[in-house]
Amino acid sequence: MTLFLVLLLFSACLNTDQRGLEDEPVIRVDDVVLTLSEFNEFFEPFRMNQAQGRGDGQTLREARLRFLLQLVEEMIILRRAEELDVQVSAQELEEAVTNIEGGYGEAGFKDIFMKQAISMETWKKRLKAQLIVKKVVQKELAENISVTPEEIGDFCSKHREKWSPDAGEQIRPYHILLSTQEEADRILERLKKGEDFATLARDSSEAPEADRGGDMGLVARGELPKCLEDPLFALEEDTLSQVIQSPYGYHIFRVVERRFATEPVTDEWIEKGKKCVKAEKLEAAYGPWLAKLRSRYQITVNKELI
Repeated sequence: MTLFLVLLLFSACLNTDQRGLEDEPVIRVDDVVLTLSEFNEFFEPFRMNQAQGRGDGQTLREARLRFLLQLVEEMIILRRAEELDVQVSAQELEEAVTNIEGGYGEAGFKDIFMKQAISMETWKKRLKAQLIVKKVVQKELAENISVTPEEIGDFCSKHREKWSPDAGEQIRPYHILLSTQEEADRILERLKKGEDFATLARDSSEAPEADRGGDMGLVARGELPKCLEDPLFALEEDTLSQVIQSPYGYHIFRVVERRFATEPVTDEWIEKGKKCVKAEKLEAAYGPWLAKLRSRYQITVNKELI
């Protein structure tokens, strides 16, 4: 599922050859328009990371196109939110801000805005949109997904071997994902010089767990692609990996813990199976649901502008 639920931290920036086009629409969903200046404002943190990695113009163009598709998806869901009258209250927004700030600490939270040169107002605007998207998906899809005891039993039976003590070792890796070899090499050198892994993960990683400082939690064999699993499980505890290339990009890992897997108690096992089955059903339902919304609204996308 490609649902755009990661935090976006944005600041304004316009290319010189785009001046005069700032108010031109890049995306239109019915009567709601996203202008070129807004697109550039939203894309700016990604552009800054790309610039640090010194990616070429083609790479930047591809990143802008991927981001464009993510924003189209978000705007479609926000349009559905209008029909459903789904909103986020001021209290809900402030609670979300407080929770996020708690994960970084006050100094780390302020550092985000300093490094990205963004305003709190813009950041809150984007956070509010993401909270609304999450509510719509919950209301339209998640609440309507049921999981039967038989489905839980089938899932647990298929995964019992992985969850049992015979599955062997589990590791807890921290992870940084980057889009270019050059940027990955630069980050690895900074890590070797003693910079904090979690801080660099939050600032630079493109992985979903970046907001947790790169913490992937406990991982067992069979949960990762083979190209990552083999070098990761061979890594000594508290040792940096080399840059590992995969179809997803360029990875740097540090394993902070090893343990032997233990079989969950029955209640935990059932609950885990239920969550996994529901997640699979949600992923399967998401694409057709979004496609139906696409056909429902009048959508115009101007790729040439970006």
